[in-house]
Amino acid sequence: MKRTIRPLLAALAVMTAGLALLLAACGGDSEREPVVFSDLNWPSAEIQARVASYIVEHGYEYPVELVPGDTVSLWQALVNNDTHVTMEIWPAQQEWLLDVDEGTLVEVGLSLDTGWEAWVIPQYLKDENPGLVSVTDLPAYMDLFVTADSQGKARFVTCLPGWACEQVNDAKVQAYGLADSIHLLNPGSSAGLFADLEAAYSRGDAWVGYMWHPTPLSVKLDLYILEEPAYSDECWSTTKACAYPEAKVLIMVNKSLPERAPEVVEFLEKWSFKAADQVATEIWMEENNEDSDAGALWFLRNYREVWASFVPDDVAKKVDEALADEG
Repeated sequence: MKRTIRPLLAALAVMTAGLALLLAACGGDSEREPVVFSDLNWPSAEIQARVASYIVEHGYEYPVELVPGDTVSLWQALVNNDTHVTMEIWPAQQEWLLDVDEGTLVEVGLSLDTGWEAWVIPQYLKDENPGLVSVTDLPAYMDLFVTADSQGKARFVTCLPGWACEQVNDAKVQAYGLADSIHLLNPGSSAGLFADLEAAYSRGDAWVGYMWHPTPLSVKLDLYILEEPAYSDECWSTTKACAYPEAKVLIMVNKSLPERAPEVVEFLEKWSFKAADQVATEIWMEENNEDSDAGALWFLRNYREVWASFVPDDVAKKVDEALADEG
């Protein structure tokens, strides 16, 4: 028996080694490169990145990473192939494509189904001041918005440093001739922006600033969008003295991804994240004092019929099993 077992074990060892070499040569799962997601610093982008990366990791069995940052830094990371997927490219960023070599970035689908960006005031303030209709009316109503930290001008809560809309709002102030009337205040974070508006609203105070949809406050609060001249490509490419464009939010990937992970790109091409579902997830997070990691898991568990429609049945099954293991 010993004389027959040893040659058999030796043969099995050779076969196992050969199989390992064959798998390595063919690019087995252990050789897969990570799929790196841009982890943009606002709730909807954080949630989408976590939902998508969870499916890619557990359903498609790719290693994943999330790299945090703002729109400016993560745009460059995507161009440089330091990240591979960005789940939200808003219009203010899309014009940056003009400065990128053609083919470097690939549009694979739409992200949020509806959205807008605008300068807003509370509707009750508009009702109290019917002449405050457009952005160009702000100088006449400047005193409503003067605070101790606004340098004698209207306090305007703008976007965060590193967000493309920060640059846009600054350009709008200059183009509309509002530099002597408006002081742009950085809220520090998206949470700071929301808290500032909600606090003013709860007190019935005057407030003017930037807001976008979908966010819980854009749904819960009655806001008035200040009028601006209609958007045009010419205006947007020069002065920005016009309304924000319709918020067509894109998913983009680096050109390296379709070749090495075509099934992941196919999944992203089918992606559709409804604004109502996004707002519901954020509201759940607020009510339960949870972060975007927990929000993504809540979405995966409560909206299975949504995300499962983007993937094959076997991939959905693997995601279900991973969620079950989460407890």
